[in-house]
Amino acid sequence: AGILAGHPLDTVKVRLQAPGNNNRGILQCFVDIVKRERITGLYKGMTSPLVGVAFINSMLFAVYGSALRMVSSDLERPALSSIFYAGSISGLVNAFFSAPIELIKIRLQNDTQNTYKGPLDCVRKTIQAGGIRAVFKGLPTTFIRETPSYGAYFASYEYMTRVLLPDADPEVPSPMLLFAGGFAGVIGWASTYPFDVIKTRIQGATNDPNYRNMRTAFATVVKNEGYGVFFRGLGACSLRAFPTNAATFYTV
Repeated sequence: AGILAGHPLDTVKVRLQAPGNNNRGILQCFVDIVKRERITGLYKGMTSPLVGVAFINSMLFAVYGSALRMVSSDLERPALSSIFYAGSISGLVNAFFSAPIELIKIRLQNDTQNTYKGPLDCVRKTIQAGGIRAVFKGLPTTFIRETPSYGAYFASYEYMTRVLLPDADPEVPSPMLLFAGGFAGVIGWASTYPFDVIKTRIQGATNDPNYRNMRTAFATVVKNEGYGVFFRGLGACSLRAFPTNAATFYTV
């Protein structure tokens, strides 16, 4: 349900991050997609995250729990630093799985010429063009985005629950728990958002040497568009992240 509700804003975010984007903001980009590609254009690339979300989330929280037991002796009230380390470890592991899923998603979301018939066709053509390694293009940038991002994600959630629910059972659902989860989602994304922009550029490019790796992509973006582009689409990302992550923590 979270993906179904949030994917249109994710598509808007990816389009705003893409090179050559002429839209001035969320609303204009949203209207432009609907006008040119109808409502279905907002749901391009949804299949790959929809298929992988259950596995990704279960794996993420399982690794986080195991890592927390490794870095903290106090599991009742672990230090926020321990939570950050455990969250970072879960993000590091998560990157291996999320990188190929997001590459397929991004290429389908940016496919305005109907180059791909669907996710399987995108996988096939990506492998044909560059081998199996091509599916993992952008993995180093994904590592950098995911690792501290999930540290901030879990630590900010724990901090907010301690502030908002100091005497309540954090396992009992409440409106404040929803707010803490949504807040954590926004903080997690914002903490490494510039690397998400770089990742989108790298994974969306097929044969552009300017986006061959993180170094060339960064240099190209700064030279052609300035530093402001590293925050393009953050508003759409935050609007999507708050309700999606509120529901994630609420149901875990």
